[in-house]
Amino acid sequence: MSKVKTTRVWNGLPVEEYTDVSTGVIELRSGSFLGTQGDLLATGDAKGKWSYNDQAGFRRRYNNKQRTQGKPTLTQEDFNKKFFTKGTKLFNNDRAAVLNNNENYTGISEAVRNQVAFAENGIAGVKNPETGEKNNSQGSSVENPDNNQEEDSGGNSFELKPIAEKPIGSVPGQNLRYPLGQIPNLGYDFVTFTAHEYKAAGNIDNLTTSSGTERVGGALETISLPMLPGREESNSVGFSDDRMNAIQAAAGRIALGTLNATSGAGMVAGLTKFANQSKEELDKFLKADSEVRTQIIAYFAGQAAQAPGLLTRATGAVLNPNMELLFKGPNLRTFNFAFQFRPRFEDESVAVKEIIRIFKRNMAVQRSATEMFLLTPNIFTIKYIHNSGEEHPFMNRIKPCMLSGFNVNYTPDNSYMTYQDGAMTGYDVTMTFQEIVPIYADEQQNAGGTGF
Repeated sequence: MSKVKTTRVWNGLPVEEYTDVSTGVIELRSGSFLGTQGDLLATGDAKGKWSYNDQAGFRRRYNNKQRTQGKPTLTQEDFNKKFFTKGTKLFNNDRAAVLNNNENYTGISEAVRNQVAFAENGIAGVKNPETGEKNNSQGSSVENPDNNQEEDSGGNSFELKPIAEKPIGSVPGQNLRYPLGQIPNLGYDFVTFTAHEYKAAGNIDNLTTSSGTERVGGALETISLPMLPGREESNSVGFSDDRMNAIQAAAGRIALGTLNATSGAGMVAGLTKFANQSKEELDKFLKADSEVRTQIIAYFAGQAAQAPGLLTRATGAVLNPNMELLFKGPNLRTFNFAFQFRPRFEDESVAVKEIIRIFKRNMAVQRSATEMFLLTPNIFTIKYIHNSGEEHPFMNRIKPCMLSGFNVNYTPDNSYMTYQDGAMTGYDVTMTFQEIVPIYADEQQNAGGTGF
């Protein structure tokens, strides 16, 4: 096939990219369903010019995702500005990664011939294999209904300069699979792991993220592995018991009253109110019936003597803790995967070795160019794919993850066995991924499948 499919999550909106390696044209489509391609939204032609195919539909889908993330929607004018100044740069990078990858062509001669033509046509990011020169991001003029105006940053943001990092050898657009073959044609479901550059906030106004997509940079390698038994998910939130006895509650009321008075009438009024409320609460306790009065006195006496058991020793009572289960915060989900690799021939052995190297390389901490700083490892997106080639309609979705654990057993059958060239006859690989952000209730409705 001349078209190579890739995906891009643009500001929370999933977009499918279809790059034609014979013409250089890229099509942006909405998500496909049950083997049917999504709606055609925009096209980047063979000269690098961009135009809408469904201007209103593109903006509508974008704004729907903005709403689910609690972000403002855009007018058509603002959307045009964002798409033609920011969005097309990202989509051009994805197209260039496909066109520059020799594996997407039938042979090296076709790759060289087409890449030379794409570079001469001015497609952004394409490298001319004959000259070694690479087109910049402005490889050609861009057809922009808004005259390609630069996006206004508002003038209030503080840009953080990224720290240069050492290259780690990742190959954008590289796709590896096990077993070898066109997986959708093998008649079973599979799971894909796509490595991405970790994208730091870069702006002091964008230090937090709720969806996690803001931390997902350019796509690197994609690994496709067969679906295995044991697929499960576990969702949890944090709760813990909390205690507040009557005396603590009284102190809390006094503190709240003091703070309210201080904020409204100044420090003197606040201290006066604190003293008055403390006296009122103490009088309330001391005017109680004799039994309660005795218990209160025993409690304060125990506190003064640093003998908290005095109350119980003297009266046989304890303060009612008024226990209540309170929400403490969300928990981040963890996903475990276990795969058994049994390569059958040389090419499959090479593929398995490279798959292991890719996972290890992308989970490794990175050094800055000066080695003064350590940088966040690459990030992963994980998808369950039905044999139709689309995301599984009856399984869960997974937010961007870090690969936190990776284990390889080179002797899985309790014996050391190799092929003649030294390749292992088997590998057992276990991986632990952890989502980088929690799940929120408003995200579940439009997540697809069974939700997150």
